[in-house]
Amino acid sequence: DQRFVSPIQADAQVYTTNYGTLGFRNSTDSLMIVPCHAGYVVKQAAQDHAMAHAGLVGSSSERSYSTAMCIQASQGGYIRKGAYRMLILPFLLRERALEIRNKKKYDKLWNAISIFNREMGVRAEGHLEFFLKQFKKELDEFVAEFECVPKQVGAIILVDDQVVGIERAPSPDYWTSIWPCLIRECYGSYAIRIAQIRGERPPASRHPLPEVGSLNDLEWAIDEMARQEDERTRMTVRELLGEILELSKEESTGNCSVETVSSNRFSGQVIRDGERIVYASLPTNQKWLSENRWQSAEPFAI
Repeated sequence: DQRFVSPIQADAQVYTTNYGTLGFRNSTDSLMIVPCHAGYVVKQAAQDHAMAHAGLVGSSSERSYSTAMCIQASQGGYIRKGAYRMLILPFLLRERALEIRNKKKYDKLWNAISIFNREMGVRAEGHLEFFLKQFKKELDEFVAEFECVPKQVGAIILVDDQVVGIERAPSPDYWTSIWPCLIRECYGSYAIRIAQIRGERPPASRHPLPEVGSLNDLEWAIDEMARQEDERTRMTVRELLGEILELSKEESTGNCSVETVSSNRFSGQVIRDGERIVYASLPTNQKWLSENRWQSAEPFAI
């Protein structure tokens, strides 16, 4: 569906007019979908900002959101109107950001950012750029490991063999434009955190290569591991199909509406064109991840 564009595709003009107010200028003929928790860290004396939710900006129009968040405590200044690199908030901040989406307070995410930084081993202040600077090399290397497949419009993201998010875009062009933001800052940050917790232990999805004595043995072993991986993926998808999602409408533009999702497993938002979902961003709830990790842990005795 090519009727929708991302801020990256639209080369959108982004700006702030007040602390906690983030504006977008869409000069295209398409409806612009601002991804859930899109953010901007700019190289100027201005307070970095992020959205607390998804947004819709009509064709050849401008829109400001006064529910946005400052993500750089103690830095003054407004973002000058211009095109900037977009990010999507780290996974561990997104659930909290959604909870406070309607609160009009520019510093509403500072405490969560401070806690996130401390957990990541970064200076515990409400400055997201502290994390981004310290882990720039790791994030750059992580995003370079992934490529989109032809005609891709979404992904189920797993970290350490756990589903941590479902992402869906209206078109391959839209998907390709936001994929680096999702995989780098959002899910890449969580992969780094899990690696810190895991230490030297291999990921749960890693299986040792069977002993081989010839090239034929090696070919068989690789095929068998691919088969097991494929079956594990199919089981993962089957588990997700029965999840019940409750939707509550937040805003609408024409036939399109932004709706917030709640369920036992996921939080996030979808955008519907009538009854058809054209965009979805559904991070897994941290409580669910924590409880599921205990349920799938190896048995032990004391």
